Amino acid sequence: MPIHGLLEQEQAQEGAVFSPEDLTTIIAAYELALTRLKVDDRKAPMATLVAKTVIQIAKEGERDPERLSERVIRLYRVNPR
Repeated sequence: MPIHGLLEQEQAQEGAVFSPEDLTTIIAAYELALTRLKVDDRKAPMATLVAKTVIQIAKEGERDPERLSERVIRLYRVNPR
């Protein structure tokens, strides 16, 4: 799962940016966003993009998994025409 590796890199580079509770929230938001975006393959480029975006938004201060995932979904949802 790309988010775990990305979070480990983030913590190593930036120090302890996220608390254990934050990490739980970020992972929950990531999973929720992937489910709603219908991304089944956790190794797909889209899954990595979602992980990076979730982490970035969390770094900006958002900690609610529902709001965090919704912001990601709004960025990447494809609008059928």
